[in-house]
This record gives sequence, C-alpha cells and structure tokens, in this order.
Amino acid sequence: MRAPLSVVFASLLVLISFPLPAQTLVKNSLHFAYLDEKSAENLEVTRERIFEGSGLFGFMNGGAELFLEYGFRQLLEQRITYQGVPFVAEYYFMDNPEYAYGIYSVHAFKCRRADERFPFECLIPGLLQFCHGHLYISLKCLDRNIDSQPLLDSLAVIIIKNNPFTGDEKTVPLHAYPPPHSGTLYFVCGDLGLSSAYIGWAKLFITYQDYAMWLRIDPETQKASAQVRFASNTDAEAFCAQNESLLSLKRSNNEVIIKEK
Repeated sequence: MRAPLSVVFASLLVLISFPLPAQTLVKNSLHFAYLDEKSAENLEVTRERIFEGSGLFGFMNGGAELFLEYGFRQLLEQRITYQGVPFVAEYYFMDNPEYAYGIYSVHAFKCRRADERFPFECLIPGLLQFCHGHLYISLKCLDRNIDSQPLLDSLAVIIIKNNPFTGDEKTVPLHAYPPPHSGTLYFVCGDLGLSSAYIGWAKLFITYQDYAMWLRIDPETQKASAQVRFASNTDAEAFCAQNESLLSLKRSNNEVIIKEK
C-alpha cells in the first residue's frame, strides 16, 4: 500500500529542516581556524557554508575549475558582523602553500596596497585578499559607504594569529624576486592558471603537463620572466627547441629559466 502524499511530504520536511548535525560534522573536519564570537568583541557570525573538493561547483558557477587545478580542498564562507559592519569572509584551504599562493596570485590585481601590512596581501577599497600558509582568504566589506580598511586589517590579524605556520609552510622563494610580490609574482601549475596570469604564454605550454612555474611580470616594462620546472628532461628539452627563437632560455635538466626578449 502506497503512503499518502501528506506523509511523504512530512518525511521530506523532516529531512530538509534539520541539517545541523551533518553541518557540524563537516565543520569539525576543517583544517584551519576561523572567526567566531570568541575571536573579538562585537563580532557575530550570521551565516556559514562549507564546501569540499568538487562540491565547490555548488558555490561558484564559473571558476571552480581554476581552484581545483590549484589543489582546492575546503572552503568556509562566513557572513559576519564586526563592529556593526557586515562582512563576507571566504577561507580557501589548498593542498600546499605553493598552491595557496598560486590561487591568491591570480586573484590579486590593481592593489592599492600590496605586501605592506602582511607578507602577501592585496587591498582595494572594501576588499582585502591575502595568503597565509595553506590558506587563500578574501575579506569583503558589504558597506561601501565607510572606510573599512582598519576593520579588514583587524580581521586579518585575528585569522593569521589563529593559524600559526607549521614547518612546511614557508616555501615561497621570496629571496629570488623583488617585492612587492602581490600583483607581480605568480605561481602557475596548469593551463587555467597560466591563462589567468599571463595569457600570452598559454599557447606555448598547452602540450605540456605537470609543470610548475614561478612567473614574474615586471611592473615597469610588463615583460615576463619565469622559472619553470617541467615534468621531465625530455619536456624541458622539447620546449627549448620549440621556443628558442621567441624567448631567451637557459636550461638545466628539467628546469628552464625563461625571459622575454
């Protein structure tokens, strides 16, 4: 005998109306610390959403592929009120610090302030983006009528303090590149990242897989240079043979230093 529709609907409502236990379990599995009411006075969390792996497609219609290319693992989105001002905080936890810097680097542009307050930060009015260890973080103020910079900085300080470095997280080769790094230095590990960082080189690498690149755009000349680690000596040799007339190249085994002529 089939159950009446009213019973079916009532059962569905029970399933839909009580998602908190599962949400709690997911939140307990997060690999990082986040803002909560204990973080600071006059801070209230009004909404939270969590996404993992390919579930990121449920958060963003376009762009999830780029994050997955960079080893995306977890996202926590929070709506918060701080000092009476509404904000959105997004925490992207990536596979390693290089990937975290990489996804940050292709989102940091037209910075009004770069790497002055924090090691890797890009500040524009109402938006502070920064990279810290495995995390790429975006803090957005929803009230565009105020000077939100002090509050954004205050939230960033709390997040950084609550996520101290571990031994494997200081891998960005700062000594090899002049500051500021945000807006000029990119970490690329695939076609989507390269297209976002410097589309002029996208066709040169389209046939290569599993390469890693530190790419710098000179802020004065806008010319690109890079240190590329190919998957094999064979790939590095083939790339040099194909592009020796276009680029200045210096190869050592599977690593190639590239400069635009």
